[in-house]
Amino acid sequence: MTKIKDLFSKALIILSFFLFLSIFVYINYIASPNFKAPVLKSLVLTLGFLLIFIAVDYFMDKFKNKKAVYYAIIGIIIFAGLLIRLYWTNSVSTIQISDFGRMWESAGEIAEGNFSRFQKNGYLYTYPHLAFTTLFYSLIHMITGSSLMAMKFVNIGLSLLTALLVYLISGELSNGKKATAIFIMAINSPFIFFNNILDSQNLAAPVFYFAVLLYLKVFKKKIHPLYLVAVGALLSLGNLFRSVGPIFVIAIIMHMLIFSSYSLIQKRKKGKPLKLDKALLGPLCLVLMLVAMYVTTFVLNYIFIWAGVFQKPTWDTGGNLILYINAGFNHESNGMWNQEDYDLLRDVGFDYDKAEIEARKRLEQRLSDKDKVLTLISNKYRTQWGAGDFGGLYWSTVELESNPKATNDMLVWLNYHFYYVQAFYSALILAIMLKLARGYYKNEIKPEFYFGLILFVGFVCLHTLIEMQPRYGYIAMPMITALAAASIGERRSTYEGSV
Repeated sequence: MTKIKDLFSKALIILSFFLFLSIFVYINYIASPNFKAPVLKSLVLTLGFLLIFIAVDYFMDKFKNKKAVYYAIIGIIIFAGLLIRLYWTNSVSTIQISDFGRMWESAGEIAEGNFSRFQKNGYLYTYPHLAFTTLFYSLIHMITGSSLMAMKFVNIGLSLLTALLVYLISGELSNGKKATAIFIMAINSPFIFFNNILDSQNLAAPVFYFAVLLYLKVFKKKIHPLYLVAVGALLSLGNLFRSVGPIFVIAIIMHMLIFSSYSLIQKRKKGKPLKLDKALLGPLCLVLMLVAMYVTTFVLNYIFIWAGVFQKPTWDTGGNLILYINAGFNHESNGMWNQEDYDLLRDVGFDYDKAEIEARKRLEQRLSDKDKVLTLISNKYRTQWGAGDFGGLYWSTVELESNPKATNDMLVWLNYHFYYVQAFYSALILAIMLKLARGYYKNEIKPEFYFGLILFVGFVCLHTLIEMQPRYGYIAMPMITALAAASIGERRSTYEGSV
């Protein structure tokens, strides 16, 4: 097993380094010049941001033994993050379009007792994975009288909660809690821009990353393995908001089985029979995690089915997965959303069997030219992971009609200085790359750090297959931030544990 772990570790480091290097090269040598930033300027800004992160880490390290001061500074950083988010939300009157607008409109109807969107061929019947997010929005309608601003404030609260979770997760990935993580989360653009957008990822992120935090504590034997049951329930809730739960599940299972030191059975002592380990069956608790995930999903779905709200469970997508994969290999649209594939279901009269057959035919044709497929995958990867804001600025300002003059000035500045956003993101990527390079040659990478790498590679695989949009990668950004924060200043750390 040790040989398997060593081989897997080396392969994962090499693969991850190559993936992050591809992002780094794209940002600095291809994308940034398009944003009026020469390559040299982009690299200088990247190094500048990295030095700022290192300085923050060094500065906060000085106060780790003065807990009152340390946590006061953490509180100030969080408060500053709150003010930035409030300023953005109050300044930019984002217009909710596409699925965001449809979900909010549907939620208003549900709040009034109209469940027609769940009926056959209705919006939420056709796209059941959006059902629970829409139900959550309907609660906001009922509680606040359809206040869109109230939902944005909820997003802000969830964003700050995610920041706190990333701070704690980065501590589990390294030698102690990393104040750098919360500093990055407080000012990083996607975690500001996305508060204005009714994206299900805002709801899913804190749920998923709370599950990640619990899992890492189980892995490090800080809490009982039975907490994996809670992890399963949380993954179910997160998946009901955003259907990427299987990526987290696969990452947890792979990481636990390959890197865990849990033993199912204690070593036999002379004259005594074998017995189950009291540290309790880490791998066996993975089974309980899967059961908890399934039961939670089943119960929540059938509560609404029995109440007459849903017509079918949310996992009954009617072949939507193959439709997304088919769209993901549309060469003309670069694997992104396109009208041709979007209209497929409507063109066959919402006959899911016919839609699946037609999608498979198109997919087979699109996969026939291997060179074009490889080019498409390369283009998809850099578009998916090469935008430092993950499309947040676009979706916050698309079809914007009128705003206060100050807001217009701010947006003009962002449009002409977007390379700062890119350089900030590039600095995070560079921090991870340096950690991987050092870890490969000096074997300094902790077992828990590999979990973040497995999760990232899982998201890369997913978005290589399905329809791609830059915003889809936003759900992975908290882990990218945690990996970067855990990579900064670790060589200086000489102790284990946390504040």
